This record gives sequence, structure tokens and C-alpha cells, in this order.
Amino acid sequence: MKEDTDYKSKNIMMCPDGKYRWVYELDMYKSSAIIKEVWRAFLIAGLIVAAMLAVFSLIEGDSLAETVRFVGEVMAILFGIFLVLSILSYLIYAFMVNGKYCVLFEMDEYGINHKQHEKQVKKSQLIGAIATIAGAAAGRPGMAGTGILAAARTSMYTGFDDVKELEFLPKEHLIRVNETLNRNQVYAEEEDFAFVANYIKAHCKNAKMRG
Repeated sequence: MKEDTDYKSKNIMMCPDGKYRWVYELDMYKSSAIIKEVWRAFLIAGLIVAAMLAVFSLIEGDSLAETVRFVGEVMAILFGIFLVLSILSYLIYAFMVNGKYCVLFEMDEYGINHKQHEKQVKKSQLIGAIATIAGAAAGRPGMAGTGILAAARTSMYTGFDDVKELEFLPKEHLIRVNETLNRNQVYAEEEDFAFVANYIKAHCKNAKMRG
């Protein structure tokens, strides 16, 4: 497939290594996407715990009604505790990073990498580092630029061949790129959303579409 390397944007840059790079800064006080993923993971874990409790209760000879009541009471308590702790933890973390989730995306025909950066690495620094690499006509990019780009706290790479489901949420500037077990979240500015969405869609041959 011939890649659209001529795409022009003030936000997305094509670098000499063949990767598109861009930075997105998510306002954690306005977006609920991150905490929804936390709650989703807890729900799955909670269902597993509930099933185990039910099995143990039935093995011990409790009736179905007693089992349902017991499991319901335990899960209600756990849910209440987790709900309070998750919201408090989220707000504390958001405060620590000044309410901004700063993430660098690197995308080529094989996959996309989502890199979260430390709070002291500003969006402007990341954009400057990308510009340094994108402007390099030949040779190795500057060490300062590559150093900043590599200084990620957490990273999640998704290979396009492994993607099973895509979900497009343009109002949230969000594309969910889901593998069997992993769920990657890709963000792009409104003016770039269609390009990123179409690029990912074109390369995820095995994915079902949602949204």
C-alpha cells in the first residue's frame, strides 16, 4: 500500500524514520475516558471475583438464594470502596500532573505506540523534539530530540495486524484500538482526526468497526 506521506498538518509530522509523530494533551478534568477504562477493568475483575465467591458458596452447601445474597452484599461493599478510592486517586493524580495527560504518538504502517510522558516534560518540548527529527534531512537526529521522545513513563504498542476492534469517537478526539486483551487509546486533534482514523482503519485488516 502506498502511504500518504504528503499529509500536511501543524500537529502531525512525518519523520525521516518513516513514522508519523504527534503530541496530544488531554484535559483530565474534562474527559472521562481514562477513568472509564479503570472502571471497566475493575468491572471485569469484579465479575471474576463474584463468580469465584458464588462457586465457593455453592460448594459449601448454601442455597442459591443465600449465595446470591452473600455475593451481592460483598460486591456492593467492594464496589463502594473502589468507587471512592478510584475517584480520589484519579483527582490526586490529575492534580499532580496539573490536569494534563501529555502523550506522544508514533505511527507507521505496522502499528502505533502510545507514550505517556512525565509531568515535567511539556507539550512544547515534545513538539520541538519532533520538529528537530522531522527537519533532519540526513544522518542521525539530534540526541536532545530523541532523548526527550524516549523519556516516556509508560508505553503501549499496538500492532495493526493484532487489532480485533476499532471504535471511533470523534467528539472525544478518541480512537479505541483494541486487541484481544489490550486496549489502546489514540487521540488526535479535531482537524487531524479523520486522517488518523482513516490511516488506522486502512491498516487494521482484521478489525471490526464500532462507532
